[in-house]
Amino acid sequence: MNTEQGKWRFAVDRGGTFTDVVGIDPAGEYHFLKLLSRSPEYDDASIEGIRRMIGLRPGGKLPGEEIRGIRFGTTVATNALLERKGCRVGLLISAGFRDLLDIGYQSRPDIFSLCIRKPNPLYRDLIEVDERTDRDGRILRNLDEARLSLDLEGFRKSGIEAVAVVLMHSWRNPAHELKCAEILKDQGFSAVFLSHRTSNLIKIVGRGQSTLVDAYLSLALTEYLEGIKKQTGDIPLAFMQSSGGLCPPEAFSGRRAILSGPAGGVIAVSRIAEEAGIRGVVGFDMGGTSTDVCRFDGRLERICEKTVEGIPLQTEMLNIVTVAAGGGSILGFDGAKMTVGPESAGSFPGPACYGFGGPLTVTDANLLTGRIIPEQFPATFGPDRNSPLDASCTRERFRALADAINRSLGTGLSPEEAAMGFLRIANERMAMAIKEISVSRGVDIRDYALLCFGGAGGQHACSLATLLEMDQVVIHPLGSVMSAYGIGLAEPATREARTILTPFTREGHAELEGIFAELEAGMGGRHGECRVRREIDLRPTGTESFITVAYGGFDETIGEFMEQYRRLFGISPEAVRLETVNARIEMEEQTGFFHPYHKRRREDSAAPRPVGRQRLFCNDGPVDAPVYLREDLPAHAKIQGPALIIDRSTTIVVDPSFEAEIANTGIMTMRRVSQESAALAVRSEKADPVLLEVFNNLFMATATEMGTTLQNTSHSVNMKERLDFSCAVFDAEGNLVANAPHIPVHLGAMSDTVRAIVEEKGDSLKPGDIYLSNNPYRGGSHLPDMTVVCPVFTEAGRLIFFTAARGHHSDVGGTTPGSMPPSASHISEEGVLVDNLLLVREGVFREEELRAILSGHRYPVRNITERIADFRAQIAACHKGMAELTGVISRYGLETVMAYMGFIQENAGQETRRMLLRLLKGKEEFHGRWEDYLDDGTIISA
Repeated sequence: MNTEQGKWRFAVDRGGTFTDVVGIDPAGEYHFLKLLSRSPEYDDASIEGIRRMIGLRPGGKLPGEEIRGIRFGTTVATNALLERKGCRVGLLISAGFRDLLDIGYQSRPDIFSLCIRKPNPLYRDLIEVDERTDRDGRILRNLDEARLSLDLEGFRKSGIEAVAVVLMHSWRNPAHELKCAEILKDQGFSAVFLSHRTSNLIKIVGRGQSTLVDAYLSLALTEYLEGIKKQTGDIPLAFMQSSGGLCPPEAFSGRRAILSGPAGGVIAVSRIAEEAGIRGVVGFDMGGTSTDVCRFDGRLERICEKTVEGIPLQTEMLNIVTVAAGGGSILGFDGAKMTVGPESAGSFPGPACYGFGGPLTVTDANLLTGRIIPEQFPATFGPDRNSPLDASCTRERFRALADAINRSLGTGLSPEEAAMGFLRIANERMAMAIKEISVSRGVDIRDYALLCFGGAGGQHACSLATLLEMDQVVIHPLGSVMSAYGIGLAEPATREARTILTPFTREGHAELEGIFAELEAGMGGRHGECRVRREIDLRPTGTESFITVAYGGFDETIGEFMEQYRRLFGISPEAVRLETVNARIEMEEQTGFFHPYHKRRREDSAAPRPVGRQRLFCNDGPVDAPVYLREDLPAHAKIQGPALIIDRSTTIVVDPSFEAEIANTGIMTMRRVSQESAALAVRSEKADPVLLEVFNNLFMATATEMGTTLQNTSHSVNMKERLDFSCAVFDAEGNLVANAPHIPVHLGAMSDTVRAIVEEKGDSLKPGDIYLSNNPYRGGSHLPDMTVVCPVFTEAGRLIFFTAARGHHSDVGGTTPGSMPPSASHISEEGVLVDNLLLVREGVFREEELRAILSGHRYPVRNITERIADFRAQIAACHKGMAELTGVISRYGLETVMAYMGFIQENAGQETRRMLLRLLKGKEEFHGRWEDYLDDGTIISA
């Protein structure tokens, strides 16, 4: 063993509640522990964990000669952003665009909220810079340096600590940003952040917000890093970035730190999958407040844009989807259906069983149904902080809740049956999150493995796999500290990107070699063992959404793009010409800091012996399940479900249809050995409160998937960025069943549009038909709102549903662009009216007929190509909805689906009546008055 290998190596994941430390000693053995992230016993949990692992006294200095390096994942930047505890930032932006970053993309994240509270801007003060550069990089107006110097006096008076410089088209020509930096430095501003250095890519909103985030979090990160360095001395340090690569302290910035900890979990998932030879794997990390999911199928899936707390960031991140369903998710009953979350009990007061007066949660449901054994938990609960979990409190609270449900609905649920229902709802919500990173991207995960980690994941893994029709669940021995383990497995990496915006031709493909060479040279070239990844963002010419593919041979690159496009959108791209948007390069060192964790198991041919028995509730009722200690199980031991396996930090439930096996590396694999249906039959003519919430989520998820498809495939800014569209599911008569949180005015009128098609077409509707309408006399809102409607039939030819997508087209003709002239005296002056046009029949898109209508008008459509592209996106959305509904019917049966469609509509009517009764407050009439104000103070009252 060489000198460097004969030293300690550490990886740390500092979370909001716990800090996980994984270390490898000089002999190559693994050690790990968990500490509270905040405690009066120590200043920093990361350093304290390392001290304890190597046997140092509290407060002792870390011995640099004994430690090869320390790697950190931290929530410091994330917490500072969420809590708005950054520094005072000044913004320099091109004149005329002072409100640009505040307006953003005009997206509406909570469309039904009556009280919109936008996040406060990250900048404290702003200066409009008198300058202008065009999109080709030509300077139209030189920077007014004298005026800027005078304006900066206001920054000094405001106590500005960092300055973000965001100028138009600086990605093409950064001259003015560089000059601003010189002036700022001359006037004493040392923390200056230039947008073209933060993200040298097109799209000023994302580039500008990313620059603001770096500036806003700079002081918090600097203080954190200085504190770490004081306690680590000369020990080499590295920090985990959201993209999955490590960087030195000086390169660690705010936007790159947002997913610092969770990114480690994704790296661990990918390495474990590669080591086990698994083709595809879904990572499932269930904690106390939320659940993170990711996907790996041979390459890490990254995204280039992400909105965090209402702030659109332009930075590469691993694709991690978070859903508000964790062990602390609060259970409730609204009078008709049972609900789970999204509110969480947190760590305090926590679940009811903690003994701190908290509400019933998913953890309580697991406890009551036997998925948690109180004796296996540390006795740190209750008012005295030294009591075990309070199972009696949980039982009493569930008994009261079950009684309330039974009184309201006339059911006969036991407390355990109610708890099982809540677990079912929680599992369905987490399954939808997994679909978001798989099925919604055209990936069939039935052949994937579910790699489970996190404190609560082991109790849900088998049930979740059953819902998703996955046959294999993998649980690693370091599952409780997976993110820290992944940080140790990660490698130092540098990523750069540059916007190109050139046609992707054979000639253009060859020219990219030179661009990649420039990017690599700017990164300092290759040093030692280094893996280089080259990628390009491609899109059909004229569209906005791109797909990132590996840069290889010309035909190979096009082939990968076409395959991903068809998988993602379900159709082939119409435009045969492709455009290169961005070039991306990553240089990753090969250090081998951590080796894969293997804890060789002893061989023993004797059958494993349980250490106890536990009453475990399953779908078919209670069973007497054996309980095993994971550390006692020898290599190749097989445990047939139902059973419980106690790990060092969690409980693993082996469902009746699964069998668990321990590999000689310590990795546990649970395989489905019998097909247990995920479907539940309709019990009676009354709605089951569990299935009512399940189907409510399923139908809403269908509409949401439709909206995701529409956004991804549309061409216009209106739909792709402003999200001015709506998707919904209707019954065979045209009545609304479910909608995603889209535009209310669309959703209020779409039923009339669907019913108009039913009334006019009636029995002539055929499978595969799709209609188009914008008739304001038959359910249309105004002419630019074009609705695509798709009937959904059973295999026997019975009409059961409609899917519909309405989108605001930027122009449908008329006397003025935008199709809404204020002087119009006849509807023809507003644009082209389309009344129940047969758009598709038997899978054939009737483009010629459509073009004739759009162009043969007195005031024709101006950009027919873009209109047709958006119509195709709406068609793709309707097809997506139809596929999702077909999947739900296949899973639950037509009779159940149709019954709960009716129950959901009935429940919606009941909720509306309840709301009106609350307004009446027992009176015969209600009189109310509301008042609001326009920007100029004008009163609006009703």
